[in-house]
Amino acid sequence: MSLFLVQQSYSLLIHINRSEIDSWLQIFFVAWLINLFVTGMFAFVGFAYPTHQLLPKSYYKINKPNTLKQIYNALGVNTFRKVLLATLWRSKKMRSGFFNGTSKGIANLEEQSMSSEFGHLFPFILINILGIYFLIIGLTKLCLFTILINIVGNLYPILLQRYHRMRIQNLRKRQKSK
Repeated sequence: MSLFLVQQSYSLLIHINRSEIDSWLQIFFVAWLINLFVTGMFAFVGFAYPTHQLLPKSYYKINKPNTLKQIYNALGVNTFRKVLLATLWRSKKMRSGFFNGTSKGIANLEEQSMSSEFGHLFPFILINILGIYFLIIGLTKLCLFTILINIVGNLYPILLQRYHRMRIQNLRKRQKSK
């Protein structure tokens, strides 16, 4: 599936250079497809393999929790979280796959948060590079929509997963002090 999305992304990017995208709806749709394809490439690989292990464990440790809290609050990531819980993550069965309420569930939640973050981190970087490319070739509106969708589709999930791990770290510190 990831290879299919690589091919689809390549095909889409080739056609962007050759065609004119003129309506706001077309621009939004192409930007959405770019985000969907690129994020999907990494997501499908992450479902099959523990790709998050490619980064060192130190990357996943939250070193400045107060800064993370400030960014989380300033960008309204909690509202994003509530929207996810009301829509995509509405099913309790789906949520229990991440956290089942047990101490083993906390370890699973931490692992899942690292996997999810990794699955959004590289698409976030790659899509921003594509946005800059669009700007360079004069597709300013496509750049804008691509980056805006990327922020909501990849940056917010990254921040949310980091926030989850910050809370897990705090919980573990409290458990050790007892």
